Amino acid sequence: MFTLDDLLDATGGRVIHGAIQQGRAFVGGAFDSRVAEPGSVFFALRGERDGHDFVADAFGRGVAAAVVERSVEGLPEAALVVQVPEPLQALRRLAEALRDAHPIPAVGITGNVGKTTTKEATAAALGARYRVLRSAASFNNEIGVPLTFLAIEASHEVAVVEIGFYVPGEIADLCSLVRPRIGVITAIPERPVHFSRTPSVEGIAAGKAELIASLPADGLALLNADDPRVRSLAPRTKARVVLYGESSDAELRATDVRATGLDGLRFVARRGAETADVRLPIPGRHLVTAALAAIGAATELGVPLDEAAVALATMDAPAHRMSVRRTEDLVVIDDSYNASPAAVAAALAVLGSAGGRRVAVLGDMLELGTLSADAHEEAGRQAATKADVLVGIGDLARTIVSAARTSGMRETYTVADAAEALMLLRRILRRGDTVLVKGSHSLALDRLADALARPSARIA
Repeated sequence: MFTLDDLLDATGGRVIHGAIQQGRAFVGGAFDSRVAEPGSVFFALRGERDGHDFVADAFGRGVAAAVVERSVEGLPEAALVVQVPEPLQALRRLAEALRDAHPIPAVGITGNVGKTTTKEATAAALGARYRVLRSAASFNNEIGVPLTFLAIEASHEVAVVEIGFYVPGEIADLCSLVRPRIGVITAIPERPVHFSRTPSVEGIAAGKAELIASLPADGLALLNADDPRVRSLAPRTKARVVLYGESSDAELRATDVRATGLDGLRFVARRGAETADVRLPIPGRHLVTAALAAIGAATELGVPLDEAAVALATMDAPAHRMSVRRTEDLVVIDDSYNASPAAVAAALAVLGSAGGRRVAVLGDMLELGTLSADAHEEAGRQAATKADVLVGIGDLARTIVSAARTSGMRETYTVADAAEALMLLRRILRRGDTVLVKGSHSLALDRLADALARPSARIA
């Protein structure tokens, strides 16, 4: 929560519309009018669309103020509007001011896969003892990270912030805002997501290393021992390094890992002479490292190992990420938020553990550049071993389907988009099927997963 005085002092803005009310307070910020919450401040950012075109819509949805670069016509008389030279810069400055006013230790999390799940696991583990400020959804860029700090309250005791990477220097810049004391790097696979935006996997690794390079000498770098590229980054930090994973030399180690199908995962966490039984309610062996990273951050900040382990049993799957959604007729594995080669392989492994008929609905994996053809072919070969039915969505997914057919898969389909996929699935699905939905974010397969998971989605 912050006040109008906080906003004006941090940004140097001036009120150009509406009445100034002393002590006026706001709850958080937004840049998308469609999801702006009542009482928040709308920032009219310029990107693919000009946020100024949506200021009136934001006020219609209950925002308490708007930050703009130029005046906007057609607003309610009482609408409070603050003008600044550049709204994105104003957002950053306000975030910095609120961080300075409420300094709390921060955990920064990056990697090519697993950031959001690791963030949620870390928030759950720290929640055993603390009130946690954490990134909403996948707010991990120059907009999302500042917005996280606009939600800070005096009662927050620790922050868990997801940090993304698109260009060199971006993570270093975001770390100057977050000021992490603990840094987590999850994984950097050989076929990383968004590969087309970067020159090489080594370039991606260097970008991710900016997180641990920003840590203070008395900080902690948590590195995935099971990922050779991540563990090789240890010399890039002056902070203490702890390796986590299933590797025998990991200081924080998982043993006795037992996947229990769609019901989740169990393992024993070991650190020195201490052990704790961990139960995750989310399926997928690949989540072991997310849980271990969470335990590492929590114990560093004073949460006992056994308490952190118990807290992990309460975590919810992030929306559209390995969420098992059950209806009377179907089980839907909703992993539709995004897709990369490593994430598709992990999701198919979970599907393969399900009973009954297994249906893989796989969309294009975008932004893979020169890795695209091989990655889609490999996904098809994997699908042929883990699923009984395959539906490919999009042009690139045709390569997935073709490779699956070559590998001996009999029942396969290709469709153009999610709407066509829904019509097909309503025709071919049977009661008792388990359906995996996964594809790149721009395909909007979350809507397909939602439609399949509705109680009204009757299957013949």
